[in-house]
Amino acid sequence: MFVSADEVTRSLRGTAGLIGRRPDALRHFDVSERGFWRSFGAIWLTAPAVTVALFLERGAGAAPFQLDHITASVVAGLLAGFLAVPLAMIAVLRRLGRTRAYVPFVVVTNWCLAAGLLALTLPGCLLLLGLATPDLAALEASAFLVVVLWLHARAARAILGLPGPVAVMVTLACFALVAGLAGGAHALV
Repeated sequence: MFVSADEVTRSLRGTAGLIGRRPDALRHFDVSERGFWRSFGAIWLTAPAVTVALFLERGAGAAPFQLDHITASVVAGLLAGFLAVPLAMIAVLRRLGRTRAYVPFVVVTNWCLAAGLLALTLPGCLLLLGLATPDLAALEASAFLVVVLWLHARAARAILGLPGPVAVMVTLACFALVAGLAGGAHALV
């Protein structure tokens, strides 16, 4: 599923607005049923992250795209990351009595995940180019991760109408689910 350039621009503008604490940031996202399904097309924005991950897995001198278990594990991890939260949040939001927030939450989560993976490409590129040590790249990636988690917690708080600490717990649970399934997919394949 491909998304239009206009939709990508609007969604990334909304993501940047969340980072900048703009009160109108959420209005940039298409939270209609069509926008819900198209938000899964944000996965295409993660192509640079997949490429960098494959280079890091194989080594800088090897061809990144090969039909083998390494490519399958990276792609499976990516797919698990994009499917885990929407599936889990069906039950969670029903239990919280916030089913109307499901579509906006998933749309914003998908775009935040894509933007976050895109941002995490930078430390990997610096490492591959020899412009960063592994420790420095890990520190940079950790800093980007903190920003992405903060961004998601802000969105969760605004969309779900939760107090700050509860929104942080929801974000950390979503992150743990994504990381756990992505790591599990990586380990299994």
